[in-house]
Amino acid sequence: MYHRFDLYGPVHKGIRLALSGLSYQTGSVDSSDYDKVQAFIEEFRSVVIILESHSRDEDDNINESYEKFAPETLQELEQEHEGLEHKLEQLAELVNQLEANRANPVEFPKLWYQVGKELNRFTADYLIHLQREEGPGMKALWDNLNDDELRVISKNIRSSIPPHAMAIFMHYMIPAISHTERVEMFSEMKKFAPKEALNGMLGIAETRLDQKSWGQLQSALTKIKTEGVQNQV
Repeated sequence: MYHRFDLYGPVHKGIRLALSGLSYQTGSVDSSDYDKVQAFIEEFRSVVIILESHSRDEDDNINESYEKFAPETLQELEQEHEGLEHKLEQLAELVNQLEANRANPVEFPKLWYQVGKELNRFTADYLIHLQREEGPGMKALWDNLNDDELRVISKNIRSSIPPHAMAIFMHYMIPAISHTERVEMFSEMKKFAPKEALNGMLGIAETRLDQKSWGQLQSALTKIKTEGVQNQV
């Protein structure tokens, strides 16, 4: 719903970017390019961290509202979570087999091909799940919670994410969201986050954005005043 606080939007944009990037790699990288395959393996494991975190954060912070206002939607989402977690475990095991067979000239290309196919299937299923959260899930929350209440849930989620996982989330979220969303996100950080945390996120933004987008963000943030804000350290 336009003009309402979207609890899922930014993080889902980041996850879509992460999964599509992984799928692109499995389709474009030749199995003989071991360095790129290894880079994929390392990135895949980073993405697994945020996928697991995203599911856990929902269970801990959003499910209570679903249980109260939309129990049928909660049941559907939980069933999907369970299925996706199982498929992710299978995919992770396949990636482990790929890494273990790097020196096997027969099995390695077969496993690389299989990883690509299974990743594409998982991505398709996961994107459908994201749409269900953004559709009936978010509608139920909008119908029963105001934006201030949704912002509290969002704050609780962000506060529960370990720094390493948050850095991975931001690696994908920052380039995936719009300029307006970036300014809103970093403005809140500038007002309330510790300077060390803000500088760390700005460092990620500088490396992930093109020069024009980075310059626009810097310019917008210079206009954000922090006088009177007590939470910054």
